Amino acid sequence: MITRVAAALLSAGVTLGLAVAVAAPANAAVSDGYYKQPFDPTIWHLEGGTASAITYDEWAAAGFPVPAPSPTDYVKYPWSPTIYAVTFWDNPESAWDWDRLTQQQWWASGSPAPRTAGWITGSTYYQWATANELFVQGEDGVKHKLTYNEWAAAGFRAFDRHANEGFLKLSWAPNITWMPDLATGYGYSITYAQWSAESFPTPQVVQRVVGDHFFKYGNGSTIYYMGPAFNRAISYPEWVGAGRPAPEMWQPANPGNSVDCGNFTYQYQAQDWFNTYYPYYGDVAQLDGDNDGIACESLP
Repeated sequence: MITRVAAALLSAGVTLGLAVAVAAPANAAVSDGYYKQPFDPTIWHLEGGTASAITYDEWAAAGFPVPAPSPTDYVKYPWSPTIYAVTFWDNPESAWDWDRLTQQQWWASGSPAPRTAGWITGSTYYQWATANELFVQGEDGVKHKLTYNEWAAAGFRAFDRHANEGFLKLSWAPNITWMPDLATGYGYSITYAQWSAESFPTPQVVQRVVGDHFFKYGNGSTIYYMGPAFNRAISYPEWVGAGRPAPEMWQPANPGNSVDCGNFTYQYQAQDWFNTYYPYYGDVAQLDGDNDGIACESLP
């Protein structure tokens, strides 16, 4: 059973295009007595606005009173399949009792059609540093990007702004990157399914990320990018899209005699490989048979 907390389901009369689950009429106070929720065998004793689950012995000591049906309503978010039962033991919202229902409990309740809730207990509201969108994560873990009307239906609840977390996208590459630490540039590329599970937060579009690198190995012509989105060789259009950053010169690891001319289709490919490693290790793969600085001259 979900801990009772102050609920914030809006009262009737909110007209923002979103149905809202509400309590019983304000004057419909629940009388003291014994009650039972239709989905649970527990018997409750309500006294002075406070409901307490009682044991069998306590029920017996009271003379086995027949429990009345509890003042329970059924609600859900429109973006989540989870149905909740909310029992209004008293008018103060802190006295409301919430239960996430299993399918069997919903059936036991008569399969009632749930009303749409503006807010459900256990929900958290938040905003990423990379966009002005608001999100809610329900008690069931389902995340949803809120519209203005949906936030209004929740009572404009306060939200946490995650000032150092968010989503980025390089303007010249397709990857969407989750950034748990924007300040240091720590992050990683996410899949479409992962982005969907976050309710499609709009990524901030950038050319560069803190701590990323554009680099070349030796005299090779290939430019590489290393950053949270990926670590790979990039094309000329991607490099142009990134603003033509001057690549750093990195020393490659010694490849040893690991290739020969048969590993390449064209001479320029062999030459690029040769130029990458020759300044540091010489002609380790013996691609330049006549020592004129031209690799695999027999290739087209």
